[in-house]
Amino acid sequence: MNFNKRSAIFAVFILGVLVFATSAFADIMLGSGYHSLKDSAKTTMERLTNEVDNFNVDVIISLKVDGETFIESTDNTKFDIANQAQETSGTNLEKGEIRDRYMYIDENQYIYKNFEDGSYNVIKKQKSDNSDRKIFENPFEEEQVMDAEKIMDAFVGSLEDIIQIEESGGKKMYMGNISNTEIPPLVNAVSSFALKYSIISEYTAKRLEVPYPKSNIYVIEASGKAIENEEGIIESGIFTASMSAEDNSGTEHIYTVEFSIDIKDINNTVVTAPNLAGQKVTYTKEGFEFDTKYIGKYKNDIVKEVDNSFVKQGERIIEITSVDDDSIKGRYYETYNEGYEPDTVRNFEFTSKYGESRHYTVLNYTDSNGEKKNGIIHREGLQNINVSFDVEFSEDDNGNVDGYSYSTYDDDFDSRFIKILE
Repeated sequence: MNFNKRSAIFAVFILGVLVFATSAFADIMLGSGYHSLKDSAKTTMERLTNEVDNFNVDVIISLKVDGETFIESTDNTKFDIANQAQETSGTNLEKGEIRDRYMYIDENQYIYKNFEDGSYNVIKKQKSDNSDRKIFENPFEEEQVMDAEKIMDAFVGSLEDIIQIEESGGKKMYMGNISNTEIPPLVNAVSSFALKYSIISEYTAKRLEVPYPKSNIYVIEASGKAIENEEGIIESGIFTASMSAEDNSGTEHIYTVEFSIDIKDINNTVVTAPNLAGQKVTYTKEGFEFDTKYIGKYKNDIVKEVDNSFVKQGERIIEITSVDDDSIKGRYYETYNEGYEPDTVRNFEFTSKYGESRHYTVLNYTDSNGEKKNGIIHREGLQNINVSFDVEFSEDDNGNVDGYSYSTYDDDFDSRFIKILE
């Protein structure tokens, strides 16, 4: 798991639960526990982002139902801030199956390991227009997290002086715990919403084959502990919250979420790229995911609904005629069965040049009205492609393409094209 914006939001949520859950234990020794812990978290991120050369983070997140672990994610991530490199190795446990994962990133490349066959995928990065792009960003400078902080501050209100703090040997220990009889009703309301719609949605419960928390949801207990070192950095934290809920049949279950983090080896962490000598490696380019094996024809059916039936009227064809290191060339055209020909049958050539977008493979073409247009082409599955035409791009504050929207030629346009194999 990358310690990124999503992790920070999750941590803020856990912190909020902990803050409320410990409201009955206002045994404050060193002022406001909430603000002290929040300031410590900000100091930690500021120093890790701007004041250290490297560090190492272990993160474990798990979900248990009735004491049985259904999801567990473990990650060790090494950050080399000075050289802008990152290496992550970890495992995902779902439904009793453990999957390994590995990723390495530096300024020039992404490297992923495929644990099914031991091969590696290397993606060459494009040179970004944004020179400020960093391997690790301070999440508290992100607008989304700043907004979450304001909500959390307002939410805490008069309950802010609730976290216990102890100081020993230059370190601070923040801690709190609470049982179900001491949890404010507002905590239960917010926690119920989060469990039902964020942590275990109905779709997630079905996918994991765990009971869906349908009703009568309330927090049973919550606890947490975080240790701040002499430099003001949170070096470890562990948080646990258990909730009771009834499933669709009215049966009660106990759901437990656990989160732990350890930040270590500050200025003593070494990040190195994996040795790929003798390994099976596939090389691709960022925003340019095709090679010569994608040369060929792809098609889907042109189908209309007539008298409550589906009628095939023709076919859409994408023909990729060439792929090299810097470009793709091809053609889009339509064929119609007799009696279904429209006034205009679309038929145009397209090209794509590497480097037009860091995220997408952009198609350039001239439509039947003589207008220059853009499209997007993606790989889909092993051998198929997904193509959209008449695309408009959006840019971020630095002028980099960060998204797109498109309109199809008609409501029935199918963007998924199946490769025609001989």
